[in-house]
Amino acid sequence: MESRKRIIRQHIKSALQKTLLPLCYKLSKKKDIDKKLVILADLNSVSTPESMELIKAELQSRGYKVREMYCDLSSCGMVSGLKYMMSFMKAYANARAVFICNYFVPVTSCKKREETTVVQLWHSCGALKKFGYDSEEDISSHFKGSVTRNFDLITVSSKECVKAFVSAFRLKEDIVKPLGVSRTDVFFDESYNEQCRREFFERYPDYKGKKIVLYAPTFRGNALDCHCVGEEYAAELEKKLGEAWKVIIKMHPRLHSGLTNCDIATNRLMPVADVLVTDYSSLVFEYALYKKPWVIFAPDIESYSKGRSFYLDYKTDMPAPLVTEGEKLAQAVIDSEKSFDHDGVERFTEKYMSACDGRSTERIIDSALEKERF
Repeated sequence: MESRKRIIRQHIKSALQKTLLPLCYKLSKKKDIDKKLVILADLNSVSTPESMELIKAELQSRGYKVREMYCDLSSCGMVSGLKYMMSFMKAYANARAVFICNYFVPVTSCKKREETTVVQLWHSCGALKKFGYDSEEDISSHFKGSVTRNFDLITVSSKECVKAFVSAFRLKEDIVKPLGVSRTDVFFDESYNEQCRREFFERYPDYKGKKIVLYAPTFRGNALDCHCVGEEYAAELEKKLGEAWKVIIKMHPRLHSGLTNCDIATNRLMPVADVLVTDYSSLVFEYALYKKPWVIFAPDIESYSKGRSFYLDYKTDMPAPLVTEGEKLAQAVIDSEKSFDHDGVERFTEKYMSACDGRSTERIIDSALEKERF
């Protein structure tokens, strides 16, 4: 059952999308758009999201005027959130393009100008757990608006992922293109990887010479009611592994967990880790690019798969051991190097990440902005 608070929130979003926001857009339109204005927008952060950092730099290098418009709706008040949306609609009405990387109601709230291109970068790689219209947890049946209207381009990490995004967003296949995921470009830059390792060991010198585990689970539930499963075993993992090991714990930001013991961004920890432990996180797709072992720790796999389900077969498609009992987690981590399925990871990467090759950002901007729409 959905909480009353969430249902009310969906009705408010629907009302805004149908009335106030489209009116603001209509009144803000000038005769011609600004051909150099590109907006980067997000409702889950107050600074540039990782998914947009390289996009921003590339746009600026090509001479576009980049306007960043971010607001964390989970922490700002209703008045502040409304002011932000109104400000966005005014800019949107005259922009050449808008890039988003998550659900973003304002961009879908009106009939946009044909000259404006809307690009959905999406914030995760691959296609793992069901999302969008394929998941009640993502888009409530009480929300009567649209989350995909006006999309001109959705970028994904491989051809294999196109079908999942078409289903999740209820869009035509030609809008979803396997151009890669921009933020993965840095993973192919060895100077970046070396910098990540150097900075980490400067801050955490006691990790030098140790085998390092990165424990990074996702959350269950939705943004208003989320939790994790199995974290009590993660808290004891380092002790059970012994002195040769160190464990980095990175709980999902929505969980506000006191277990997190490192404030470095998760993406910058992947070059450091020897083994990843996660559950239903799309992090496995990015980590696979490093060709290192990981362990799936999912005590609730049976109940979770019945409730949300996946786009792949979690038990057969994932080239990693699946652990459902907390008492067996430490041994699975210790054995992970010997049991590492190199060929399986190669196949997995080719299937789900083949468009990520270090040049995704360039392809995305070329595809989004190379053709005149006016």
